[in-house]
Amino acid sequence: MTTVGTPAPTQAGPGSSVTRFDFRGGAFPWWLVVMGLIIGAQIVAVLVSDRYQEAFTEIIPGLRATLLLTGGSFVVSIFLGLGIGIARLSKNPLINTPATVYIEFIRGVPMIVFIFAIALVLIPEGVKTTNDIFGTDIRTRDISQIWRGGLALCLFYAAFIAEVFRAGIQSVPSGQIEAGKSLGLSGWMIMRRITLPQAVRNTLPALGNDLIALMKDTSLVSVIAAAELTYNARIYQGSSFRVRETFFILMVIYVTLTLTLSLILRFIENRLAIPDR
Repeated sequence: MTTVGTPAPTQAGPGSSVTRFDFRGGAFPWWLVVMGLIIGAQIVAVLVSDRYQEAFTEIIPGLRATLLLTGGSFVVSIFLGLGIGIARLSKNPLINTPATVYIEFIRGVPMIVFIFAIALVLIPEGVKTTNDIFGTDIRTRDISQIWRGGLALCLFYAAFIAEVFRAGIQSVPSGQIEAGKSLGLSGWMIMRRITLPQAVRNTLPALGNDLIALMKDTSLVSVIAAAELTYNARIYQGSSFRVRETFFILMVIYVTLTLTLSLILRFIENRLAIPDR
């Protein structure tokens, strides 16, 4: 159990570190008060300043795309990561090797490079190949930048989530698996009824970190002109030259999103926590 006011140790997502605090012991969360004051000050600025209000109005429409990218990419990467993680544990080299290659390859590529490769190379090549094989008339420009960025996020985070699931599955005591075998359960039944429920509980903090990291990394798809928060901010700043208002608003929006997600995740973890563990 973590001590009051100290960061709970969790596995970090790709290229980021997210800290969530446990104040169940009764210590007043002063850090949350400070964060609330920062957000409140920015809200006041939006209400009283025409410049901040204009910046907020221009940036906030990208929130929908940011939330769609975050939620959709995370759900897809959860399923992909679970499958890859299970394959990673297989003793069959024909299954284990591709999963390991995928994970290690993704780990070695900077995310922004991966986004460029998916959006500007693989998708156009895939469309061209599909048209040649099936005689279709799909145009590359018909595939929006949001879809391209979302695909890149899914494939990228699936590799890291696969390692989270692998660690979670391996954390389940082998005695429980042996007990399932002694009861005549098949390997699939043991995985579904014994291993996975405990693995998911064990991996919740790390999955929460990856969700928050993914939400922040949606800003990277702005480089391919996907109209999310950061792209809208860059467009507004470029046309108005109001750098301070633009990026103060953008920072506080992201802080508000990450803080909200962090509090929701903490609530879920507390509800699912094993008493006296």
